[in-house]
Amino acid sequence: MYKMITSLVLILSVSLLNAQTKYEKEFITLVKTMEKDGNITSLSKVGCNKGDCFINDLVIESMDEESGEKSQTSVDVFKVRDVKNYITFKEGNGVLKEGEKRSFALELKDIKNDGHNYFFDKEKMKKELGEKSEVYQYFKKYLDASTDGTYKLSMQKKSGDVLMHDKGDLSTGSFVFGMNNRYTIKGGFEKLEELSNTNPMGALSYIVINSIEINIKNPKGFLRNLMYITYTSEMKEATTNEEKSAVNSGVLLSGTKVYTNKEFNKNIRANAQKRIKEMAAKDPEFNKLLNVNGQLEKKVDAVLAGTSKSIQVKIENKHALSLGDFFGLFMGYAMQQKLAVKPDITVTIK
Repeated sequence: MYKMITSLVLILSVSLLNAQTKYEKEFITLVKTMEKDGNITSLSKVGCNKGDCFINDLVIESMDEESGEKSQTSVDVFKVRDVKNYITFKEGNGVLKEGEKRSFALELKDIKNDGHNYFFDKEKMKKELGEKSEVYQYFKKYLDASTDGTYKLSMQKKSGDVLMHDKGDLSTGSFVFGMNNRYTIKGGFEKLEELSNTNPMGALSYIVINSIEINIKNPKGFLRNLMYITYTSEMKEATTNEEKSAVNSGVLLSGTKVYTNKEFNKNIRANAQKRIKEMAAKDPEFNKLLNVNGQLEKKVDAVLAGTSKSIQVKIENKHALSLGDFFGLFMGYAMQQKLAVKPDITVTIK
């Protein structure tokens, strides 16, 4: 009996190892084919170990179609956890058998754009903003570190539907952006793909958002400073007074002058408070959905004041609104500045 059990374990182990080796080889072949075809510019090593695979010193070059300018994105280590699930998901468009579960994860270490930190290009910012500027000093203090990313996906087919949970994180120094989603594909990927070919908008009705969580570790004003960098970049590109006036009008500022960081933040904060109060007065549903007990108003003010250390937003969709319903809801709000229907969702902002 003992020998029979030992033999069975050995057979299963060898079978699993052979299957594992098969997908590892497929991954290596896929990467080498991409390199040969020019989709990957260069790498130093690709390999696998115990069902996980990696690419070291991955470089991908791209070109701007309008300007012809080339840029490079590099990743020190690109790792795939559970490569079998990754390959089968990629090849089968996510098709699962009833009751089947599958999961994989991607990990990226030290992501750089043209050799610089993904969020913080020292030389470029030093030249454009000045080494002593408040924004440059802020970015150097909080973001002068390697950018790392992770992505995890798990799926299960149940009663013909695919239940999905994916989670992504991007971190640089003290800044962390994370997103956590749970959703359901009604009828599975097969139904979604079939409908996508004939009715792309209708396909959105087969995707139900169960919950979304957004977490941002915001060291006292990252988003505020990012807004200012975007603003100064747009003002730099504006060559006429009309264009400068249009940029300022876009953020409820007047004239053609370029505002300093301090002036910009003061005005943006005042404008945001005014806009939120206007929306709340115009549409009572706005308060019921987003500004419960002033939650949105307080958080926006804290972010723009530079006192917010984090942003947490949680959306719970208890009665299964589809992605199509969400699009319709917020498109209607954007066009009419009021909610046409009361959505059965809960939004919590901390």
